[in-house]
Amino acid sequence: MNLEQARKIGMEVVEALAPACDRIVIAGSVRRGKPTPKDIEIIYVPRLIPTRIDLFTTNHIPATGALVEDLVRRHFWQFDDQVKRNGPCYKRMVRYTIPPITSIQDWSNDDEERIVIELFCADRDNWGYILALRTGPGEFNKIWAAKPWNMGCLPSDVALKDGYLWRRGRPVPTPTEEEFFAQIGIPCWPPAERSAIRLAQFLLERRARSGKPHTET
Repeated sequence: MNLEQARKIGMEVVEALAPACDRIVIAGSVRRGKPTPKDIEIIYVPRLIPTRIDLFTTNHIPATGALVEDLVRRHFWQFDDQVKRNGPCYKRMVRYTIPPITSIQDWSNDDEERIVIELFCADRDNWGYILALRTGPGEFNKIWAAKPWNMGCLPSDVALKDGYLWRRGRPVPTPTEEEFFAQIGIPCWPPAERSAIRLAQFLLERRARSGKPHTET
């Protein structure tokens, strides 16, 4: 799958889910502009629908749930039967596409390309954290998610758990990527410019300016 194809399919998914979302965007390697993405990651904040449970109880359920099931029934996509994920926060879907062919004799089932689409649910308070995490790349994430004593840069009073950033035992809202990266003390570089090498160089330069030893952050 090339980048142009991934963006096209990603936008089709975004447009299909948008009516049920307050916010939705393509993340992952597509957002970073990788020439050959392996999958399509989409982050969304679902619109909540009040639903009466009984005479005295009303729950709010994501509008995306019924829409996803409807799209599966209509064969817009299907749930992945190899890596089964269909939880409230993470759904893994697949779509099969056929590359251009010159004649029907040239086609076979082996020519189908398996496109993986991953849906990650967020909310207004953790949007920045989830978007940063799912934008990557992975080696870049490993550094900012690790503590200094594990060769990372996560402040000692910060924890990342249950999908949120916590500081001194309390969840801290991160409604934007800029606010998330500010909380952990690193710049919010454009997605295409994020790499483990650049982050490591930034940390080395910061240590040099502060006069701290290499083992401290």
